[in-house]
Amino acid sequence: MIFVKNLKSISNQEWSTSDKYPGVRWKFLIDSDYTKSSGLSLGFAEIDPGGDLILHCHSPDEIYVVTDGVGTLNKSGELEEIKKGDVVFIAGNEKHALKNNGNEVLKFYWIFPTDSFSEVEYFY
Repeated sequence: MIFVKNLKSISNQEWSTSDKYPGVRWKFLIDSDYTKSSGLSLGFAEIDPGGDLILHCHSPDEIYVVTDGVGTLNKSGELEEIKKGDVVFIAGNEKHALKNNGNEVLKFYWIFPTDSFSEVEYFY
């Protein structure tokens, strides 16, 4: 199976949000809940200036691919600025958070080695 997805092709999908993550929204591009894919899931997230993906962890590894903006990555208490062009690897069960301290929307893709995002259990 081969298919192509982009934000335009999923324009009818509503942005997901949660009160736990102020200023954060996301969509699903490759996800068995939306596509006939398996083995990997991928979504796209945006964090508004001041928005915060609060400290959490989950058992699967994760990758971020930053496409726009800057943010502060909390790596189990160690802070590091990330920016457009950066790729972040997060090992399973590592505590992490991401805050947009910049003036523009922080945009990134996330990738999990799971069939769908819904399989990922978040711990705070």
